[in-house]
Amino acid sequence: MNEVLPTSGSLVCRHLDLSTGHLPVAERDACELYLSSGGSAGRSCLGGPYGWMIYVPTEAEDVPQDVSSELAALMVQARKQDCHYIYFDRDGSIDETLPFYD
Repeated sequence: MNEVLPTSGSLVCRHLDLSTGHLPVAERDACELYLSSGGSAGRSCLGGPYGWMIYVPTEAEDVPQDVSSELAALMVQARKQDCHYIYFDRDGSIDETLPFYD
């Protein structure tokens, strides 16, 4: 089988896949606010009917000031695994080592 390599202009991004239960309720509400407000309020994210995808800044100092300490800790975990996003899905993985709010 031939290996397919990305072209020089491509960027492949990794994401940490977690259950929505790992996202604190206040952060879930902030994601829903962002989506319902058309992006004018709340937590910046991509969303759908089953969860949210949140960007993970490459540097800790670039994390928005209003991010909860719980979400900031998850971003640290994601950065350790070279992930650019955290995907919170209702059917996502449950990590027994992380807090669960559901």
